[in-house]
Amino acid sequence: MAAFHSSKIALLLFLLPVLLFLLAMPALISPLSTYLLEQKMREVTAYLDTRSQAVDNIITRQLAGLRFDCGLGDMALLREPKYYSRYIRMTGVSNAENISCSSVGMPFDSEYLQAPAADGFTLKNTPRYEGTDSELMVRYQMQGNIAFWVLDSSWVWELIERDCTGCFLLSFHYPGSGIDSLERGNTAIPREQGAMLIEQEKIQQHIGQPPVVNQQQLWGGQILQEHAQALLWRWGGGGSVVFSLILAAGYHHSRRYRNTIGGLIRQSVKDEDFIPYYQPVVDSRSQKVVGYEVLVRWKKGGELITPDQFIPAAETEGLVGEITMQLLNHVLHDLEQLDKTHWVSINLVAEHVETDCLFRWLQERQWPWSDRIKFELTERVPIKNLHHADKHITALIERGYQFKIDDFGVGYGGFVYLQKLNVEGIKIDKIFIDTIGTSDAKRRVLDSIIISAHQVNMSVIAEGVETFSQVDYLAQRHVYLIQGYVYYRPMAISSVLGLPERAQGATRSQPAE
Repeated sequence: MAAFHSSKIALLLFLLPVLLFLLAMPALISPLSTYLLEQKMREVTAYLDTRSQAVDNIITRQLAGLRFDCGLGDMALLREPKYYSRYIRMTGVSNAENISCSSVGMPFDSEYLQAPAADGFTLKNTPRYEGTDSELMVRYQMQGNIAFWVLDSSWVWELIERDCTGCFLLSFHYPGSGIDSLERGNTAIPREQGAMLIEQEKIQQHIGQPPVVNQQQLWGGQILQEHAQALLWRWGGGGSVVFSLILAAGYHHSRRYRNTIGGLIRQSVKDEDFIPYYQPVVDSRSQKVVGYEVLVRWKKGGELITPDQFIPAAETEGLVGEITMQLLNHVLHDLEQLDKTHWVSINLVAEHVETDCLFRWLQERQWPWSDRIKFELTERVPIKNLHHADKHITALIERGYQFKIDDFGVGYGGFVYLQKLNVEGIKIDKIFIDTIGTSDAKRRVLDSIIISAHQVNMSVIAEGVETFSQVDYLAQRHVYLIQGYVYYRPMAISSVLGLPERAQGATRSQPAE
């Protein structure tokens, strides 16, 4: 059933981007059409600017060498390959004797060119013929000699038909200049309902020519909108499908991750499923509980999972710090219910003391229970920055908190911690306690640890104690604070509140169950 539910969610995630795209597409056609129209106008403007510079350069260089006699020198200049250009269709000269020649190698009828005009440059049309388009021509006259350059307008068709045939109409108007308007493209567009129009005005001026106002109009119509719709299908449709696949795959990956131990732990941190269990610490002299170590339990469904099954994964995921802070929140509440003379001890990792996260957390809560909360430094992961750790530990000690080294002797640097960090006690690990009554060489290490701790006036707690013979052995060496199954297993706060005044441990000389 869960797999079916997961498949349905994945299908919905796959369909959602596609459906959203289909719903949004009608509203996107107009903006995209406008963008394409504006982009085409930018292309036209860029081309005209480039053409103007190139034409001015050609005219300047050719005029400097023309003799206007159509001799070999003029012909060589007119037909010089370096002056061949996509911007100029034809170049020609005519003199006062009506001798003419051109870049195509033939003379021409110069009557049209000989029309009265002032010396210098002018911009005009080529002769009109019914059913054909005229083109722009730059004309130069000086003392009866004339040179002309017919500008090639084929670029307009190439530019406006590129990518989209029949999408645009481009027109040029030259008000007050006597130059005919020029149109290129789909002439039916202005009559279409909803046709789009962009207009801009430029001053057109070739070298030496009087400035001419050029009003440019670019139209876009129904075919442009159909082209925009096709682009949306191509880009948006394909993109939405790809995004849908990524979304569905991401969901499956996320679900698989959540089903891994790391994913389950991360989700349980969000759900606050980690709770404290308390293992009492008993003074063997009075048989009374004096404090508790806080041990984490993972409340998953109807079962409780012990730390050895999830702490390594939580360390890998970097979640131990967050789990500890959750426990601290529970502990602050539980301390209200515990005997006022009892303390609680909470395990820390390197992150808590190498940074100021624990300091800030306690500061924000106005230093709660500083006389009853103790901290244990675990050695599972070494503290790398002992300087920062000592600074933060000292700052908390000044507020009344105390620190011990947990599992002393089995980690990375217990003796280094004793030298470098401001701790007040140690906890002897179970692997040393288990050597009591055996010939194991580690029993001598146990004795050495106890002696060394007493010499520097450190408190000592023995953990993992399971028999009263171990309790007696430790008492003979002045170790009275006992934590282990010999007295109590870890328990919920409700069980702690029901404990008798004096500990009722296992039968003497027998292992605790």
